[in-house]
Amino acid sequence: MGARYSTAALLLALALAPNPGQAASAPAPIVTSQHSFVLSEVVSGLEHAWGFDWLPDGRMLVTERPGRLRIVTAEGTLSAPLSGLPEIVSEFRDGLLDIAVSPGFAEDGTVYFSYSHKEGDKRWLIVAAARLEGEGLSDLRTLHEAEVKVAKDQGFGSRIRFDGGGALLVSVGDHAVPPTAQDTSNTLGTLIRISPDGTPLADNPGAGLHPAIYAYGFKNPQGLTVDPESGTIWALDHGGSGGGEVNRIERGANYGWPVRTFSGGDAPRAVATGEFIDPAFTWGAAPTVAPSGLALYSGADFPAWQGDLFVGSLTQEALIRIMLNDSGAVIGTEYVLDGELGRVREVRQGPDGRLYVANDAPEGGIYRLDPAKTVQ
Repeated sequence: MGARYSTAALLLALALAPNPGQAASAPAPIVTSQHSFVLSEVVSGLEHAWGFDWLPDGRMLVTERPGRLRIVTAEGTLSAPLSGLPEIVSEFRDGLLDIAVSPGFAEDGTVYFSYSHKEGDKRWLIVAAARLEGEGLSDLRTLHEAEVKVAKDQGFGSRIRFDGGGALLVSVGDHAVPPTAQDTSNTLGTLIRISPDGTPLADNPGAGLHPAIYAYGFKNPQGLTVDPESGTIWALDHGGSGGGEVNRIERGANYGWPVRTFSGGDAPRAVATGEFIDPAFTWGAAPTVAPSGLALYSGADFPAWQGDLFVGSLTQEALIRIMLNDSGAVIGTEYVLDGELGRVREVRQGPDGRLYVANDAPEGGIYRLDPAKTVQ
């Protein structure tokens, strides 16, 4: 016998059915210990977004690891891939990585980006610059190349930021060959500091280090930010099995990888001999965080978050707040996003003071954290 419905039940079903002409309800706020916010989608349709930065007119440049650079308008429209990039191969964790807009873009029109280059079965990191003209790049030039070429297709780093003097800071991974991070004749496993034309800065540490090295002893540093007021440089690093780190960078310092590590079955091995700088914070052997993307928040919308770091996590699928006191010491952590976006690849503070995050997915996007009270 077929199902029977009363008149009252039919009326109730019609009343609860969505009205096609009715506006979609506002997204439910996400509540943290001190602030509530909603996730607003900025753009969708990105394949493994890796890095993004803003042009002076408010548009956004975003990289896709398979080798595409796109422009996102203020309305969220995604451009076709820009022309003029070098040939880029992406097979696992390699491909097109970070992007940074020149602080003097209005005058020089320059953007900087990093990618893994492949010839035969060898790969290595390249940092390049080009001029953005219309829907493409021109005047492509190589600024820096990692000196060691490897068969591995992972472990390249790499984030690009500018310090207060306009120099480029670029984190370079160990290319999945750990011993290179303690061989300072090359730049694998380091943070390099170069001028916009690629020349190492004269006031880099030197003294036996490769002239481009500012600090070294890193595994796969995929998060980098600079405090605009103090000039303090913060960097993330992956561990081996667990052992993710938040590091306060000191000029010429050795951060220990792979000799000193907080990962693996016998972690922490901080007693290893050597002149190593310990991380400001580590998750230790567990959980495995795989940190990627780092921002120092200074916006006005979330006062209790001011001065804190925000870390993206790939394996935990989270955005993690690292609470700092006035002296810059870590006093606690909080999961701000916990699975809502999947793998978080990048987090940045935008020109509007809001936090933006990109998720690492075959069909991903970029999202903005908006105060819940501003959503109508």
